[in-house]
Amino acid sequence: MFAAVGRSAGHACGPAPNVGRMRVIVLGGTRFVGRAIAEALATAGHAVLVAHRGINEPADLRGMRHLHADRGEWPRHATEFAEFGADAAVDVSAANGPDARAALAALPPGIALVALSSVDVYRAYASLHSGTQTDPLPLTEGSPLRTARHIDGPKWENLDVEAAYLGAGATILRLGVVYGEHDYQHRFEPVLRRIRAGRPQLPVGGGGFLWSRVYAGDVARAVLAALETGQGAGQCLNIVEDQTSPMRLFYQQVITAASASLELVRVPDEALPPDLEITGTPSQHLLISPSKARDVLGWQATADPRVLRRAVAWHLSNPPRAADADFAADDNAFAERSRLAASG
Repeated sequence: MFAAVGRSAGHACGPAPNVGRMRVIVLGGTRFVGRAIAEALATAGHAVLVAHRGINEPADLRGMRHLHADRGEWPRHATEFAEFGADAAVDVSAANGPDARAALAALPPGIALVALSSVDVYRAYASLHSGTQTDPLPLTEGSPLRTARHIDGPKWENLDVEAAYLGAGATILRLGVVYGEHDYQHRFEPVLRRIRAGRPQLPVGGGGFLWSRVYAGDVARAVLAALETGQGAGQCLNIVEDQTSPMRLFYQQVITAASASLELVRVPDEALPPDLEITGTPSQHLLISPSKARDVLGWQATADPRVLRRAVAWHLSNPPRAADADFAADDNAFAERSRLAASG
């Protein structure tokens, strides 16, 4: 495992907060996962202060307190954080070490901490990107971590987020691919843009890729479990669903949830459109075990098909502002499939 830095005396977590009603700071809580966490905390009766850089506040978060400031400015607002009287804080948006350290410099000492990370910290993620295979499945919290850094760009490094927060005694939740309402990355878009356009077929590759997923609402439930049980401090926990559908089957489940008719047609992997390359044949799967979270927190993902239907319905009602309507790559993939069939 990645070694935690020395525990910070200023932010070593104290005893578990009062489960009856907590006062919780949510760092970056107005978009997608953070929004789900803030809503879940408020619904459970906890008082919430949301710190974020945006000016607009979603209507369903207006009953909460808000602090509007960029993350780098948060240390200058330490007095305001302290005056809230927080029992705990949840960092949902730290992208790197400086982000995490800026938050820790602003937060009151002695409170419980939860920080979101990702399963991208595992060596298997780097292997997937490099086209190699290194790790048996499923991946657990004891699986090797990456040595390669900044795979997704210079701004992003969850290994550094974890190091900072583990040093402060936080519970680290490593998330799989998150889906759900308010997903600004529109992860269902490769399927839904073709449904909206009335396309009869969708080109797919082998479709066997396994990458563990988790619903945003279930991430919120994991945060609640960490705070309300007081368990998991100083540990990393995988937060993913128990079962993972291969990519082709998952796309079929999205189509079914949309009550649509869209045929999945096998094409050569090398002919796949760019937004469907994830359906090709990977070098390394990212199948993750959530058993430690179940043992430590008593948490388990919701096994309910209505979750996917709700998420798909939201995305159909909220398409991207600049949805891609170009399907030339699909037509080229089908043409390549026909060419190979005729020559073979």
